Amino acid sequence: MCGISGIFSKNKFYDSAIINSLKSIKHRGPNNTVHASFMDEKFHLFSSELSDQKTQQEFQNSTKISSNNWIGFNRLSIIDLSNNGMQPFYDNYSKTTFLFNGEVYNYKELRENFLKEITFTSDSDSEVVFQLYLKLGDDFIHHLRGMFVITLVDYSKNELKVWRDRFGIKPFYYFLDKEKIIFSSEMKGIFATDLVKKEIDFKHLAYSYYLNTSFAPNTVYEQVKSLEAATKLTVNLTNFSCKKETYWTLNYNPDQRKIRQDEFLNDVKQVVELAAISDVKQAVMLSGGLDSGLLAYQFNQLKVEIDAITIYNNQVEEQNELEFAESNAKNANLNLLAFEIENKVNLQTIKEYCLAEEEPNSSPEPAYFLAKKAHKNKYVVLQNALGLDELFYGYGYYYQAKQLQKIQPFLLKPFKYLLKGSKRNKYEEITTFSLETSPFVMRSIASWEEIKQLFKDYNSDNWEHPISVLMKQVKQTNPKFESFPLLKKISYLDFYYYISSHHTFHSDQPSMQFETEMRFPYLDHQFVQKYFNCTNLDKGLTKKNNKPYLRKNVNKILSSDVLYMPKKGFSMPTKNWLKDVNLERDFSDLETYFGSEYKNWMNNPAKKWLMISTVYFLRNEDKT
Repeated sequence: MCGISGIFSKNKFYDSAIINSLKSIKHRGPNNTVHASFMDEKFHLFSSELSDQKTQQEFQNSTKISSNNWIGFNRLSIIDLSNNGMQPFYDNYSKTTFLFNGEVYNYKELRENFLKEITFTSDSDSEVVFQLYLKLGDDFIHHLRGMFVITLVDYSKNELKVWRDRFGIKPFYYFLDKEKIIFSSEMKGIFATDLVKKEIDFKHLAYSYYLNTSFAPNTVYEQVKSLEAATKLTVNLTNFSCKKETYWTLNYNPDQRKIRQDEFLNDVKQVVELAAISDVKQAVMLSGGLDSGLLAYQFNQLKVEIDAITIYNNQVEEQNELEFAESNAKNANLNLLAFEIENKVNLQTIKEYCLAEEEPNSSPEPAYFLAKKAHKNKYVVLQNALGLDELFYGYGYYYQAKQLQKIQPFLLKPFKYLLKGSKRNKYEEITTFSLETSPFVMRSIASWEEIKQLFKDYNSDNWEHPISVLMKQVKQTNPKFESFPLLKKISYLDFYYYISSHHTFHSDQPSMQFETEMRFPYLDHQFVQKYFNCTNLDKGLTKKNNKPYLRKNVNKILSSDVLYMPKKGFSMPTKNWLKDVNLERDFSDLETYFGSEYKNWMNNPAKKWLMISTVYFLRNEDKT
């Protein structure tokens, strides 16, 4: 896990642009920093005040040097802690340099199968990935299992190539025009160069209100894009034309075979073993649920040196899973650290959580709280159980959609007139769009009409509905989507959007604020594809019996109290935190941004938090 930045332009810039970019995302790589440029047919490595002492002695600084190409790397050491694993790597023969953010878990297997003849300078996964590219070319990407952003610059062809992992776990943001491309692991890394003007895209800010996060390639900024998951970006560094290609797609190839428990558990064991590799202290994020309970159990079976950490709230019962987390830890024989969430905080703490991410949010992020505690206890890797709810129908809306499908012919649009306010708007949305989009409607804290009314001063009347925009993108990316069964469509959308744009965004930035890598063992593309193909995953699905296939296969390895615990999950006491906050008194500038419309958003904790988060976000932008 690291932070990368780069600038390629028709014009020359001093080194301060790349150094400032790296400085703004230094939290992503506290162990060391190097920047580089290709000049006079040679690749030059430089140090800076951000570099460790040894690197500063080894490489000169770049003061007063100007160049039209700069790249930089902040390292968080996790595999091979020596400086031998420091990037960027460079191949003199092909004049190619390599930047890598993330982890490729199967790198030892790749090294053994493809690269026996290569003499390596490190034991890192990143060097293996680079050598694999040099040997196989672009086909190397199909052999990688893990989470990553890979950036390659071929100076002989004056070409940049970028790959983002299949589920969009690792981020890649970029600005591109006819004169230059600037990229970074966080949006602030782009703006820190002082080469791009900050301009809010209020339409996509409104989209993030509805969907709870922006969806790639959009961001809340006019000129900054996010590379889509499973996508390769190629940029001609002479004229700055670009091309994007999808290199992998989750498809449905029906498999009616009943996969036995021993095969399923062995598959889980394999993906957990892959993601377990680390040379630093790690912990599993343990709730009281099946997914993290299974993850903890497998770590113990593999004899991985790992602890468990959890959060709890004694005053809010629906947010308190401590009893069940303790049961999961005991079952897995793991040491458990439990951190209590405070129920009353001041405005400074609220501001801290609101600005933990690079766009407004509708609740304080649990990953931020947990990563902060993990960092204090010197954990560098957190293992997260994300993925099984999306794969095995763990959310309530899977059952609800299945029930709605039965009465779909009777869901007539005129019935909306029997309803009032937000309920009427939501009913109209459900009957306007296909059933697979109903989770978007159910999850949204407000209808699109309410959001457009809030943004009326930004010419929102003709804005297309975000569901419509997103679904056009889905069908363009995967033409086979329309042929999927209903629950497979919802599952696909959960992976396509809810994981790749929502969950990973709300995990990466908050955790990296505290120099912590978050891993997702279940988000292995081979594992996901295999079980996505299964035709019988909804057998036994009821309102109370979610994830029936998973529940059946873990019933002999997890404790009974965990098996039948009502679904809760990690969440924060937003209502309690906002109890004493008065929007009109404490955030009077809301009227500057939204007029009096914001007062209609005070009756719900999520809406209220979103208003506060937006104010802090816009205030922050106004200062810059």
